[in-house]
Amino acid sequence: MNNNLGLNQKHSTFSIIKAYRFAFIWALFILVVCGINGASFPKIKFDFTFGADKLAHLILFGVQTWLILIAFLTLNKKPYIKYAFFAAVISSLFGVLIEILQATVFLNRSFDYADMLANASGAFLCLPLRVLLTKKV
Repeated sequence: MNNNLGLNQKHSTFSIIKAYRFAFIWALFILVVCGINGASFPKIKFDFTFGADKLAHLILFGVQTWLILIAFLTLNKKPYIKYAFFAAVISSLFGVLIEILQATVFLNRSFDYADMLANASGAFLCLPLRVLLTKKV
């Protein structure tokens, strides 16, 4: 019996941890990078007012979606659009959590709706990019 995570009864705890290890490591990396004191980052702006910060968020959460999707497919072996969508939703929700932590826990960091949009954009833009690069979902 499958559930929404692409898991079924025959997967051991070890195989699940092994499949998701890179996604977990990347999530910790995102948490650390987004939690670093905001005063320590240089201010970089592109000419069209799109900050390097937004590009970083786009890339960080796009990679997160890619890694979650690889774990789903490793455990399930069948590419399904629902897994791709679910991976992007998980990454986007993690992005919301990061923004809440920036507003409440991390020093010299602040909540930013534009960062949340960049997080979700990266998460969902990863999906067509994956199709273009791998010819599968």
